[in-house]
Amino acid sequence: MILLFIIGISLIQIGLYYLNDKYRTKLPNFIILLVLLICYFFVFPKLFYPEPRTDGINCGMPILGITLGFWIFGTIAGIATHIIWKIKKRKSTKAQQRV
Repeated sequence: MILLFIIGISLIQIGLYYLNDKYRTKLPNFIILLVLLICYFFVFPKLFYPEPRTDGINCGMPILGITLGFWIFGTIAGIATHIIWKIKKRKSTKAQQRV
């Protein structure tokens, strides 16, 4: 479930990069990456935390696993998506210059 969420966010990241290039906004792609990385660290893990138990016995291991999963896999996915977009854009720019 978490990996599907991360893949979905990566697709949204690609969409934001595409819209950013299409409408020629002055927002650097690095800012989009930075905002998504902040979300991976602080916002998205909280969406997947389990409900606290009513009997007072709450183990922190699921929260730790979810948080570390987002930190590790989210950071890798965000940076990989950013690098792939930069490489793809560089290749398309070189192809347009040759024509």
